[in-house]
Amino acid sequence: MPSLLLGVRLFPYVYKSSELYSTQGRVLKISIKAGIAYGKTGVLRDVHLGIDGSKLVAMTKEEPEDFEDAELVLGGRDRIVSPGLISTHTILSLYPFRYSIVSGKRNANEIVSSMTQSDAYHFAILGAYHLLRVGVTSAVTADPYPESVARAMIKVGIRPIIAVNVGCSWGPSDWKREFKVLREKWSGGETRVVLKVCSDDDLDEVIALSNEFKVPVLVDRSVSLSGNTPNKVIALGGGSRGDLSVIRQRGFGLSFLPSVEVCKFTLGSYSPSIALDLSLRYDPRAELGFAVSRLLLTPDEAFKSATLWGYNQLLMNYPLEIGSTSDLVVYQVNEPPFYPLDLTSPYETLLFSTGVPETVIVGGEPVLDGTVPLNVGSKDIEEVQEIINEFGERSHLEKN
Repeated sequence: MPSLLLGVRLFPYVYKSSELYSTQGRVLKISIKAGIAYGKTGVLRDVHLGIDGSKLVAMTKEEPEDFEDAELVLGGRDRIVSPGLISTHTILSLYPFRYSIVSGKRNANEIVSSMTQSDAYHFAILGAYHLLRVGVTSAVTADPYPESVARAMIKVGIRPIIAVNVGCSWGPSDWKREFKVLREKWSGGETRVVLKVCSDDDLDEVIALSNEFKVPVLVDRSVSLSGNTPNKVIALGGGSRGDLSVIRQRGFGLSFLPSVEVCKFTLGSYSPSIALDLSLRYDPRAELGFAVSRLLLTPDEAFKSATLWGYNQLLMNYPLEIGSTSDLVVYQVNEPPFYPLDLTSPYETLLFSTGVPETVIVGGEPVLDGTVPLNVGSKDIEEVQEIINEFGERSHLEKN
């Protein structure tokens, strides 16, 4: 386990498994100084943040009271603090094969047919590792083995949201039972379970279950929405959907991948979120750059699409709000190419002047330090690479 180099003042810790515990058996008390922080209602400048018991408890101009004894002090005037980025639709177990799948050289369903739960877990380790290093702290997994992928995400340190596929390529045959079992099984922790529907024939039943359990529904671009759907809808596909008038009229959520979006009008009025899907870059800020350069979103709208609007669609609290669970990302902006920290253009600064996060905190615990993930190291990556090689040989033999 790498040593913690996050702050200027650090008390001793005891590591247990992949989790971080203080000597008192609780999460850290953390004080962060930021030149810019992105609050729920606006940008905060020269601000101090206080985290205690996994919650954000202070946002003040001066160092907050009762934090003189903070176990961890980090940040500075050249730091940006952002809420953790969020993806409303992600496929992690296919991450190692994304280039060949997107280019049409390999078929996703053929890969899935050769995949075991163990394969899915290890492949997702790489995908989750990538997401953590680009500042994603929460993501919906719509994978064929969702529990295995969720465990991989937890192992790396990011927060999983499990989507039960209904009528999709690799959905369970008894999806109602699958949803209820997973909901019961994962209800005790932070992980939540939502629904994803890919078939018009299943839409009414999915809506009924969504209403019963009050959970969001991801709706594939192939499924047309009507006026009989619940408000907890996240329509995948962005401006290419044919039912945008219904989405606007009912105030449904909209989610899209900017790098593949073809749209002749702006999307800001829909308050869209970002869905990384099987993105080639797997980087929300790169996708937001596409959205801004193609005039689909303004810089502040682009920021909200990867943060506030995504959290709202998934019925989650905004992390940079007093009392919320602290899923935060700290960036250092002090020299090229990650420069300048422009206080007059805070959203452009985040999108275009920041690089790999310096620190990532999930649930009040540091899971990335000095750009290096704490829970997964080079040996884990080497092990996964060996499994990928074995999988390639096995699937080749099966195909032949």
